[in-house]
Amino acid sequence: MKPSIRPMQKEDIDAIVRLDRLILGQSLGEAAFEEELKDNPLNRYFVMEHESGEIVGHIGLWLDPPLAQVLNFYIVPNLRKQGLGTTLFAFALEECRRRSVDTVTLEVRPTNHSAIHFYQRFGFFKAAVRKQYYADGQDADLMLLSL
Repeated sequence: MKPSIRPMQKEDIDAIVRLDRLILGQSLGEAAFEEELKDNPLNRYFVMEHESGEIVGHIGLWLDPPLAQVLNFYIVPNLRKQGLGTTLFAFALEECRRRSVDTVTLEVRPTNHSAIHFYQRFGFFKAAVRKQYYADGQDADLMLLSL
């Protein structure tokens, strides 16, 4: 599989919302994504596409140089462990560098050991705990990377 990465378009919203809900358990929703894509100069949303045009990954960033935050990130479950996540995440970090970002943060569930290990491979470290961050009341680990 040779995936491609491109900016998210309005036509991608339905697929992204469906995948968000399936993989993350929640989504910003159609209306919020429409607003984000047209009115927010700080965001960058990217999709990873299979050769067939099917979206197989997604990453959202808020860029306010010198800071950036990863809003969401995933690869569809049946295609994980093939290097696609590494490719998409490295692409996003390069986008941060191009935009003069020197610090990237993200939140992750402390129970999501595979994600934590993935982020640590890029140099992220746990900087703090965000109490009751998630809708279910669970805490989040705030992870930080200096570029």
